[in-house]
Amino acid sequence: MKLSQFKFKLPDEQIALYPHGYDREFKNDAGETEHYRIVRRDEARLMVLHRKSGQIDLFQKDADGNPIEGKYIEFRNIIDYFDEGDVFVFNDTKVFPARLVGEWADTNGAVEVLMVNAAPTDADGGRPSMTAAKDALRWNVIVGSGRKCREG
Repeated sequence: MKLSQFKFKLPDEQIALYPHGYDREFKNDAGETEHYRIVRRDEARLMVLHRKSGQIDLFQKDADGNPIEGKYIEFRNIIDYFDEGDVFVFNDTKVFPARLVGEWADTNGAVEVLMVNAAPTDADGGRPSMTAAKDALRWNVIVGSGRKCREG
């Protein structure tokens, strides 16, 4: 599989920036109106790219197969696009905040540190796993500043 197979033109206005949700209001015990937002992950919009034709579907279709403007395909309908023998791959990778921004103690100049991986300690006997990395005391890092970094 080549990376170029994943390239296609997607208009900026079609990129979801926020989860789909509903605004609801209710009266509290004091009789005041309050608002809240309901967000269900299975109601997120689904974009369907047909590989053979290159066609992109965003909207549900009526009985004649015409798109219904404003009625988006939702993620909960993803099973409608699978055939027997198809494979669904879940990406369950975890991302941890690895970028730290701080300042030098002596000059108050800005410094950025990117935590690359947990550094092994004598007790580890090798490189620790990412699950153990969150508790690691030592890290291999990349320091982004215009000056040489000293130990400590």
